Amino acid sequence: MSLVRILVVDDWEPWRRMVGSTFQSRAELQIIAEAADGLEAVQKAEALQPDLILLDIGLPKLNGIEAARRIGKMVPESRILFLTQESSDDVVREALSLGAWGYVVKSHAASELLPAVYAVVHGQQFVSRGLAEHEVPAATDAPGNGCESDQGYRGFAAESSDGIFRVEMDSPMPVDLPEEEQIQRIIRDSYVADCNDSQARMYGLNSAQDLIGKRMTDMVVPDDPKNIELTRAFIRSGYRVLQRKSYELDAHGNQKVFLNSMTGVVVDGKLVLTWGVQSDITEQA
Repeated sequence: MSLVRILVVDDWEPWRRMVGSTFQSRAELQIIAEAADGLEAVQKAEALQPDLILLDIGLPKLNGIEAARRIGKMVPESRILFLTQESSDDVVREALSLGAWGYVVKSHAASELLPAVYAVVHGQQFVSRGLAEHEVPAATDAPGNGCESDQGYRGFAAESSDGIFRVEMDSPMPVDLPEEEQIQRIIRDSYVADCNDSQARMYGLNSAQDLIGKRMTDMVVPDDPKNIELTRAFIRSGYRVLQRKSYELDAHGNQKVFLNSMTGVVVDGKLVLTWGVQSDITEQA
């Protein structure tokens, strides 16, 4: 397989970093540039003419749909694979109608990103599972599969000194609920679905398995005004925060201060999970 030159487009830097780390051990996949908004994506696509563009939809300045439309006219040789939290039928239909080669929902990225990339570069389409109306045959003979992709993500997570976590809701939360109700549900109705060992050690635990399954209320004091304001900021910024402090307790009851970057995944108007990167700044706080 020849070298594949990739442009990664997403306005959330930690997500771009996670994508880059997923490809780090794949010598044939080279990220040649990143872009944080739609206009920058168009400019870099035209200048660099990458083989593959991983493109988010909810971008500033120019959304991913319009960016794809412009890129398709200027650089038709570049293949576009949408990587986004958007999963509504209308959005998926419009994205694929532009000639995109694939569509991966971010909540499935751990198991689907690498298979999707290999499918697309081998000339086959790939659409996330669950998008039944739009599904096309996946590349069953493409190098890599769900297991390998998951191992790639977990390899990055294991090597990271930052805590990496995925928090899921007990049940999907409609994003049109009153703000105060959303705050309480995010804090009280969430649990750790996945994390790395670094994340667990921040809470005085030995391994990720000791933290997975714990309730957010085991770590976050629900009525702490500072944590309520963090959650409020998360909601008001479209379920995304960068470098914001949380005030928590470890497994031994010790007070901890963490710096968090988090992004929520909204599917069909409901918050289903949150990805995050966390560092321990207790000694500096």
